[in-house]
Amino acid sequence: MLEFFAMSTRPNPADASPTGRPDFLVALGLTFPCSPEDVKQAYFLKAKQAHPDAGGSPEQFVALQQAYEKAVEYAKFFESRSRWLAASVDRYVEQQEAIAYIRASGGSVTIEQLDWLQREIGDDFAQILETVVGIRWTGPRVADANLSYLADRAASFASLRALDVSSSSITDDGMPLLATLEGLRQLDVSHTAITHEGLQVLDQLSNLETITVAGTQLGTFRLYRLRRAYPQIEFVS
Repeated sequence: MLEFFAMSTRPNPADASPTGRPDFLVALGLTFPCSPEDVKQAYFLKAKQAHPDAGGSPEQFVALQQAYEKAVEYAKFFESRSRWLAASVDRYVEQQEAIAYIRASGGSVTIEQLDWLQREIGDDFAQILETVVGIRWTGPRVADANLSYLADRAASFASLRALDVSSSSITDDGMPLLATLEGLRQLDVSHTAITHEGLQVLDQLSNLETITVAGTQLGTFRLYRLRRAYPQIEFVS
């Protein structure tokens, strides 16, 4: 029932004018984007002219009312979508700044595009749908401050699935910052100075599937206990 209602409120392509705007928007003198409040104000202005008491005809007034009803539904349908697009643009801008910073400091990123969503909203917005799914930030110049940088921008990296900070200078103190990257599935901290204390963050990484710990400060006994404590995670040593 809800699905039917949602579909019934969507604009019908048959209502489009030669200009590409729906006829009901043309009748109200509106262009897209417009909010339900914009529709209401435009209707009141037009109604003053179309009302029979103001010299208009009953037919004109009825047609204006019908245009108003359609335009309200049209605006409601697209308002939430417009809000989502605006939020996506903000996220994209912040993400691009972060990508530039990572690359400038010797890192690399893997970017993925949500093709199914692109088909829904069109090619015009395809670029803002790009998401970072992988980051490789390695070497001794990478330290806890880099993890803090990612944590501060966790919203931009909500789709991050793989993080490689191997052979870096990260420490146990910086490891809790990874808890903000809830979507992580693969983590490489090999050849770093982390110990079992830093890996307490695993309690908060519920989606993690694989962690590479070769060359760390973990001894055989600690590694055995970690494997017992987190059977859902593959420890690569």
